[in-house]
Amino acid sequence: MHSIRFKITAILVAAVLVAGLSVFLVGSFTIQAENDRESVKTMNLMAHDTQLSLEDYTGDIEQSVELIGYLASDTLDSVELVRGGVVGTSAESGQRTPEQVERLDSYLSEYCENILEVASVAGAYTPGIVTYYFCISPNISTTEHGFFYSRVGKTGFAEREPLDARELDPNDKEHTTWYYTPIERGRPSWVGPYTAHFLDEMLISSYLVPIYRSGTLIGVLGMDIPVETLVEQVSTVKVYDTGFACLLDSEGHILYHPEKEPGSMLDLEVSQDIFQQENNGDALIRYVSNGEERQLSFTTLSNGMKLAIVAPTSEINASTAALGRNVLPLTALIIAVFAVLSLLAMRLITTPLVRLTAASQRLAAKDYDVELDYTSKDEVGALTDSFKQMRDQLKQDIEELNRKVLTDDLTGLPNQRHFFQLAQEEKTRLTEEGKHPVAIFFNLVGMKHFNRQYGFDEGDQLIRELAGILASTFGEQCVARFGQDHFAAIADEEHVEELVASVFEQGLRANNGVNLPISAGIYRFSMEDVSIGVAWDHAKFAGDQRNGIYESGFSYFDADMLKQVENMRYVINHFDQALEENWIVVHYQPIVRAINGHVCDEEALSRWIDPTRGTLHPDDFIPALEEAGLIYKLDLHVVDSVLEKIKLQGESGLTIVPHSINLSRSDFEVCDIVEEIRSRVDAAGIKRDMISIEITESIIGSDFDFMKEQIERFQGLGFPVWMDDFGSGYSSLDVLEDIKFDLIKFDMSFTKKIGESEEGRIVLTELMRMTTALGVDTICEGVETPRQSRFLQEIGCSKLQGFLYCQPISLEGIIERYESGTQIGYENPEESEYFAALGKANLYDLAIIAKEDAGEGEGLLQNTFSTVPMCIMEVNGAEVSFVRTNQSYREFANRYLGFDLSERTTGFEAYPVGRGAPFMEVVRECCESGSRTFFEEELADGSVARSFVRRIRTNPVTGATAVVVAILSIAAPPQ
Repeated sequence: MHSIRFKITAILVAAVLVAGLSVFLVGSFTIQAENDRESVKTMNLMAHDTQLSLEDYTGDIEQSVELIGYLASDTLDSVELVRGGVVGTSAESGQRTPEQVERLDSYLSEYCENILEVASVAGAYTPGIVTYYFCISPNISTTEHGFFYSRVGKTGFAEREPLDARELDPNDKEHTTWYYTPIERGRPSWVGPYTAHFLDEMLISSYLVPIYRSGTLIGVLGMDIPVETLVEQVSTVKVYDTGFACLLDSEGHILYHPEKEPGSMLDLEVSQDIFQQENNGDALIRYVSNGEERQLSFTTLSNGMKLAIVAPTSEINASTAALGRNVLPLTALIIAVFAVLSLLAMRLITTPLVRLTAASQRLAAKDYDVELDYTSKDEVGALTDSFKQMRDQLKQDIEELNRKVLTDDLTGLPNQRHFFQLAQEEKTRLTEEGKHPVAIFFNLVGMKHFNRQYGFDEGDQLIRELAGILASTFGEQCVARFGQDHFAAIADEEHVEELVASVFEQGLRANNGVNLPISAGIYRFSMEDVSIGVAWDHAKFAGDQRNGIYESGFSYFDADMLKQVENMRYVINHFDQALEENWIVVHYQPIVRAINGHVCDEEALSRWIDPTRGTLHPDDFIPALEEAGLIYKLDLHVVDSVLEKIKLQGESGLTIVPHSINLSRSDFEVCDIVEEIRSRVDAAGIKRDMISIEITESIIGSDFDFMKEQIERFQGLGFPVWMDDFGSGYSSLDVLEDIKFDLIKFDMSFTKKIGESEEGRIVLTELMRMTTALGVDTICEGVETPRQSRFLQEIGCSKLQGFLYCQPISLEGIIERYESGTQIGYENPEESEYFAALGKANLYDLAIIAKEDAGEGEGLLQNTFSTVPMCIMEVNGAEVSFVRTNQSYREFANRYLGFDLSERTTGFEAYPVGRGAPFMEVVRECCESGSRTFFEEELADGSVARSFVRRIRTNPVTGATAVVVAILSIAAPPQ
């Protein structure tokens, strides 16, 4: 078997001979010119072929590092970086708490382990590398440095001490360029060659990727290859008989040359402008070295190195010289025949190379379906087999990577990033067909509460079923999951309502009936041709308008919503200016103690007085700041204002009462709001219990365990925590069971219903009874009428708030009211605990009367029950049955009548009574007449029981009559 080298050499010799004879016939000048042109092409081809071999090698390195870098950047958790203090307010101040450092280091350790898994696989399948590593910036962590692995033997890698960037000297370019160069460039870069002191002074070349998140450098990830591996490939290249290839760095210093020392320069007498280009192009470069004339072609590799092909001019022109000595006609004829045969042979032999080259170019262009069908047993056949294996492995790896990068793991649908591309294509298609595309945003109503009730596994199953419904309705390439229970779809406007209605209908049958309503928002591109991302933001905004509606339905994004969006944009763009120029002021609304009518607390509320738009309602700017993650600045501004007010109020001689401050869910995500408030309060010298924290039940449900932990942190530091807007969500009772609040603030919707219906008053009364029994203070807000105030005092509400007493006013307004004598009046702080105890007394439990009588034995309060003893009796002829009894009545029967009703409810022929009124006669008379009767009877111990009996109803089947009996009081026997 002849080698490829032999075949190509034979073809080249034949080509030179044929070219020489032809050129000789038309003139030596033409011969030389043509020979020069062909020699440049040949040398360039050799340089190009060698370059492809080297670029395949370095290209594998680039692909591996960039793949790891992409995953390293994409998997960074911004929330953990914020909590760790490298983003957000902690990062701005430059100070991080030990808890933040420990939390961030713990996260970075787990994060590096995840990246290491990918890097280890890439390192195992990337030929030629000697190291792979990830060096974490010392600005991120001084204890977690990443990882560093170097090759051991031919197949394995061993873990080494991670590279500590703190030890790198920026001025030591020879040894630290690998770290600082990609950071300075801000992009993936080849660095080197340079001497690596951490690899026993090995000369290496590195490919590195800087990892950023939110503009902050996280670290540098890279792989190293020894320059020796490139030299080995270059050193085997043979050109003509004695020609060779050499390798230079980007500045022209020799890395490999068979005749010169590394580090020296080529002694070329040519224009340096030519040598600084990517390649020599059509330029003919000749020079003299060691008394011999040589010809050179060069090209530039992707890593910046120069590859040069050098051959003696005498060998290149050997065919021309031979032709000059063999001009006989017969020789010319033989050469001509030989040339024809050689051309045929060349075509036959080089055809597989041409096909393989074309296939490799398509493979390099990411065409992984390219055919590689050459089956010869020579080197080209072996090379073809290697390309096949590489193609199949790359195709498999790319498919797996695409699946992970482009799809959602839980549902298999496209993820948000991939969907935006698919949606743009579908939008273009619909538009070209004359249709009107719309963006649709779906989400399940009450998903968080569903997870708490049924568990996350059941929640995931419901999400998968909704994904299946959407995929079957819109098509798998037209829907996506955006995370949590949020989905997106694109469709034609003409049929969108039918499709959405179909989703709602199928959703009712999903998950075997254990499901949730589905909310949808729709944005018409015909309204304004916005970008894909903005369209789904608008669709989500439209869907969010249905918050609080627990049924399936949809909303269109309209002009009013657009105005709201523009208002939100105005708020965000002018927020910092509003803080700096005092457009945002804090007003205070008093909270009145129901029992004495004095102000016992004040709630701090924000007001935005805009110089161009006038007064903005809190609903106009607070949601926008929450969405943008800026609300923490506003809430901390309120804290600072409250502390300043308390100090100023004290200096003015006014009584100081506790102040409550409202917090948002976003406060806890963007910064450590607990520590921020504690540090400000302590620095101001204000007692912590003077600042109460108001948290709505809706933000508690968003991440219950986390919020419970934050509430307990506040309470552990001495800050009272109130639940705001109680009753406005779905999980109020669950929250009260798991979290001990200091006060419950009832949503104003309860207060509004006081005058609307008896049912509303009953619900509020029972809720007040429940919270009072828990020993928790209560506030009802929205009190506007004396009737509401009287009712709330009657049912035991501790504190009241509303326009009946005062609207929110500024500090100046408070002082002015005091100066004018129109103030409500502050509660004396020394009496606060006394009035708080009165407010917490449970007037629904009569046992409160007996609490201080412990140890009195059969004292004065022995006849006290927690509630009025009551029972329902059924009388049917001579038979008496106890159908229902409360605990107090069972205690009464056991104590005074001597029988146990805990299990026996029927079978009494006569009611056991003592001296006095004949009880059963009264009961039977009530059964017959239906009259309501108060009566007294003397019990066995001489006590007198005052009772009430009323007929309820007669059973139409059995004829039995039911009556209710209540023991109203028991008088002790006379002494």
